[in-house]
Amino acid sequence: MKTNKTFKQDMKRFSEDIARWQAHCDKAAKEGDLEMARQYEQDVKDLTDIYNLIVDGKYELVFDLTWELDTLVQDQIPRRLVKTIERLCNLQ
Repeated sequence: MKTNKTFKQDMKRFSEDIARWQAHCDKAAKEGDLEMARQYEQDVKDLTDIYNLIVDGKYELVFDLTWELDTLVQDQIPRRLVKTIERLCNLQ
């Protein structure tokens, strides 16, 4: 099924985006910008929570948590993945 394949691809991409965000955190910490590092750290935690909720199939909770994020952080979630989750929520 194409949807399953794209879902896996999008989850892989999302995981890679979280890792990149973590790299920003590490860089900010290394440069001594602790305030920025803390913000990135919180964003990574939030994105990881969303990732884990998707893995657990708790799609409606994904949207609850996503609405609490800054737009910049929300944009780390692949759009196609968001659309797939919306469709899955409508099927439940």
